[in-house]
Amino acid sequence: MEIHLASMENITCWAFRSLMQGVTDSYTGMISMGYLLERNKAWKEVDFFKNEQRQWLQVLTSREAECAKFLTRINEKLSEEGISSDKSESAAEKANCYGIQLNCSCPSPMITKIGQGSALIKRSTKVASLVNELLKQDKYKVSVKTRLGLNDFEIREGKIFRLLEELEKIKNPNFTEVVIHFKHAKEISTGAYDYTLLKEICDYNVPIVINGGITSYRDYNNIVKTIPKRKNIKGLMMGREALKNPECFVEVSNMLNSTMLKNRNAEEINNQFKKLCEEHMPREIYLERIKNSCPWNK
Repeated sequence: MEIHLASMENITCWAFRSLMQGVTDSYTGMISMGYLLERNKAWKEVDFFKNEQRQWLQVLTSREAECAKFLTRINEKLSEEGISSDKSESAAEKANCYGIQLNCSCPSPMITKIGQGSALIKRSTKVASLVNELLKQDKYKVSVKTRLGLNDFEIREGKIFRLLEELEKIKNPNFTEVVIHFKHAKEISTGAYDYTLLKEICDYNVPIVINGGITSYRDYNNIVKTIPKRKNIKGLMMGREALKNPECFVEVSNMLNSTMLKNRNAEEINNQFKKLCEEHMPREIYLERIKNSCPWNK
């Protein structure tokens, strides 16, 4: 079972991601594809120092032409040749990218206004076209992060089902999964999650990772126990819980993947984080945000 650490802006630096025991997949913060194409300094936010997780670059775009240019740029930036030609960065920092995730989930009005993030959910053929463009290479896996809709109307209209219908047509094995955040984009972050559509979602032949309101193995089990067809549930994702409790993945991993991980106390967690930072120092904005958001980081 895959266990994902969610992308969190100015939080999920390499040191934070590596701190999480039991995580199989982790993500950079969401980055605009246009920003990566236009500014070399944007790639300093792409930190893929080596660890045991599958590390993903999460990107925002709504343009196929951008995707095509991006594939050229990512090969330039993350290839050994490209890294060695840039003396300001080490090969270890960039060479461990597993995949590219297209963000169709961001609820920010600034993002949806330009047709990106969760504004893409209703544009199912556009999303499939973007994914197919990103699949015109065989080095990186491709996935999608989405929500149930941009708003309550889109949920009632079944926009998520139209999106899954289009993604179901993609047969490229490098298209790995759809991560679904079980809210619409207009709901407040502290509101309840709605898994009532999960049973119908599981009828589509698309591997999914479920996300939203999961803090423990019990939460996950309560969500899926009434779902008769679980074969397409490939994994689960947690994010917010990891801020206050990095050990939230331990029990989940032990129960679902038969690992034998042991819980650390707050002092051990903090000491390990400091060592990881010494190994690969995050940018200052990450350190400040983690200090303010994580009670164990004192």
